[in-house]
Amino acid sequence: MLEGIEGRVKEIRESEVVVQVGGLFFKLNCTPNTIGKLAREKEFYFLTFMAYSQDRPPELYGFIDNEEKELFNILLKASKIGPKSAMKILSSASPSRIKRIISSKNVAELSSLPGIGKKTAERMIVEIASLIDTSEIESGDEVPAVQRSHGEEAMVALTSLGFDENLARKVVVKILKENKEIDTQELLKKALKEIRK
Repeated sequence: MLEGIEGRVKEIRESEVVVQVGGLFFKLNCTPNTIGKLAREKEFYFLTFMAYSQDRPPELYGFIDNEEKELFNILLKASKIGPKSAMKILSSASPSRIKRIISSKNVAELSSLPGIGKKTAERMIVEIASLIDTSEIESGDEVPAVQRSHGEEAMVALTSLGFDENLARKVVVKILKENKEIDTQELLKKALKEIRK
């Protein structure tokens, strides 16, 4: 089984990358979280998953973060969730947020993610909620629902700049609690200033 590949990133596309390993070129399906951390002509190590299907060639999925890869594997344990569905879920929110939604058994919020209806959300919670490791999720680091859209945008921007996701979440939540009317651009500016103190 292919556990991972290390090579030079040759192309970066919307949802996939091309990685050169020696004389071979691999196409990897990736999430925005992974793609945001890559740079062309730089070497990276990808944790991989290979999906097989009777009617199409094998597909490779690549992850930079172990947390994202582990969550991908957990999502696959849910009935009727295949690799493409799991990637769609991972592309819609940060791993921390997805783990928090599932572990808190929040059917309404889980069913608001792309490709997940209410019945699927209920089934996923029954089947995989107990598999989520909540030890690193802090309850005080949840972005308030009314501010979640630009809060998540700011966190994605910060992590794409290389900042730790947990640190970015703490700073964003702190700023949102102090200023509920702040817009995304100003939120990002304040967060960068706070992190660089």
